[in-house]
Amino acid sequence: MKLKTWHLFLVIIILFGCSFYVVNLHFDKFYRVNGVNNDNRVLIEKYLSEDEQEYLIDNQISIDLFIQYIEYDDFQLVNYQYYNLLKGTNRYDNTEDILETGNSLATRLEYLYHQQAYDQAKILVHNALEEAFLNTDNFHFDYIDIYTSVKTLYQQNDYSFVQDSEEYILYLQSKGYEDLQQISQIMKMLTQAYNQQTLMNLLTTTLPSDVHIVFNPYELDTLVNKQNYIGQYEPKELILVQDIPRINYTMYLQKDAYNALLKLYNDLSKEYKGFLLRGAYQSPQTLKDDEMGYCEAQLGLTIEVTQSQLPYQEFAQTEMAQWLEEHAYEYGFILRYPQRKASITNHAYDAHIYRYVGKSLAKSLHDSQLTLEEYQLQNEGE
Repeated sequence: MKLKTWHLFLVIIILFGCSFYVVNLHFDKFYRVNGVNNDNRVLIEKYLSEDEQEYLIDNQISIDLFIQYIEYDDFQLVNYQYYNLLKGTNRYDNTEDILETGNSLATRLEYLYHQQAYDQAKILVHNALEEAFLNTDNFHFDYIDIYTSVKTLYQQNDYSFVQDSEEYILYLQSKGYEDLQQISQIMKMLTQAYNQQTLMNLLTTTLPSDVHIVFNPYELDTLVNKQNYIGQYEPKELILVQDIPRINYTMYLQKDAYNALLKLYNDLSKEYKGFLLRGAYQSPQTLKDDEMGYCEAQLGLTIEVTQSQLPYQEFAQTEMAQWLEEHAYEYGFILRYPQRKASITNHAYDAHIYRYVGKSLAKSLHDSQLTLEEYQLQNEGE
């Protein structure tokens, strides 16, 4: 059967195409590499070994993904992805550091994780943990979220947070917290509240079996007593009390508590004179050893008040005390130790002590006649 003219034409085109491919493959082996030109072809042939050139061709790596590194002595084509990953963070001052770190990262990860090495690198770099991984021997990828929280308390290039994190995990596990996700959430709260040293002290202190560590002392409903411990916690938003009569000039409260107290004082003073602030924030350093960590005044939310020109013990019978019991909740304060609640609070009735918990919770507690202890117990049961 004779070939038709168009069949013959098609055969010629195919043969020509094959010949063209073979000729180009022989004379220009880089023709399939994206972005190649005369200038970077010279660089490729000068700086890449034969094996690297073959790797480039076989994997069809685009020139622009590595050309910026090619003239550096430490450049290794197979690690170009690691270099770009590090460069994208903008955390490295120069290319030499990028190459050195990238090479080390690739070597160690590929030894440990083989085909998953680059995926692990992305996790490390995303969390800014690549240097910690390279500079410690006991790094665990399962603890990534915990490392991320804890390292915020440490100075740059201080990788001791890796070892410290492991100690904290073991401590929390000894307290019954086995789930790593739960431990990660706990550490996130703790690192918001404590600094490097106070966190270390908190999680290395031997406590009685019936005492629990408060993980989130910055919350307005935090309960601190002989069963709820906050170590050497110090609030971050303390401000100097001003424009309120007080027994000492240097008295401090948390910002929200102070603003609420100032408004309460201004309104109270329209009807009653002699309001006096006797107690506010107490730092851990001012407390006795058996009080530190168990004293609610450390929160910067508790105040002790009285009326000047009057014996302290008579304050409970004053109209000012009555006004406070009836209206303090409107400003976010609760009477901390009310009458007929001593068996719950483990503290006798005290008309002087108020605690800021925010307007919403204060109204709820006032309306329900619940103490902070009862509220917390109620929440635990839900």
